[in-house]
Amino acid sequence: MKKNHTVLKTLSLVTQLGITMLTSIFMCMFVGLWLDEKFSTHFFIPFLLLGIGGGVRGSYTLIKNASDEEKESDNDEKKA
Repeated sequence: MKKNHTVLKTLSLVTQLGITMLTSIFMCMFVGLWLDEKFSTHFFIPFLLLGIGGGVRGSYTLIKNASDEEKESDNDEKKA
């Protein structure tokens, strides 16, 4: 049962990473396109880079939290 739990946890983390990256990139991309169309500016590239940066930061936070939780569970198992 422990193996299934680990597989499902890893699968959910991978899914969350993909959703986090895609959501932040697409939202910033669409805002940049909307601003370009509305005001005839060139904000697409800066907003695209902002979205990529936000996606990377969000993914890093997810991985860090998952790693911290795994370390805590390993420490709890060693104490028991």
